[in-house]
Amino acid sequence: MEIKDTLIIAKEFGDTAGARDYDDGDFSGKEFYDNFLLQRFNKAVEGNYLLLIDIDGFWGWPSSFVSGSFGLLSMELGSELVLKHLRFKSDKNPLKIDKAIHVIKNPTKK
Repeated sequence: MEIKDTLIIAKEFGDTAGARDYDDGDFSGKEFYDNFLLQRFNKAVEGNYLLLIDIDGFWGWPSSFVSGSFGLLSMELGSELVLKHLRFKSDKNPLKIDKAIHVIKNPTKK
């Protein structure tokens, strides 16, 4: 499967991660999920391609943001499907990729 779409979080969403929910402030994981991630992910599934999530330039990567976006996607659609259609890129901090994959494999509610 090939990458046919790239979501550059810092350019499309903002360069700073917030917390989990809208009530927690701006740039929340849920806001990212609702306005960017879910629609782009669904297109990748429908088109049977990979969506690349570029994390570089995005300041912070709190567990609450990752759980409120990628964890929620995993809870709703299943980790197997999510990992089949998502790839992550972070040249500056590969540990962010590990954190995202861990959250996708082990999603938790608040």
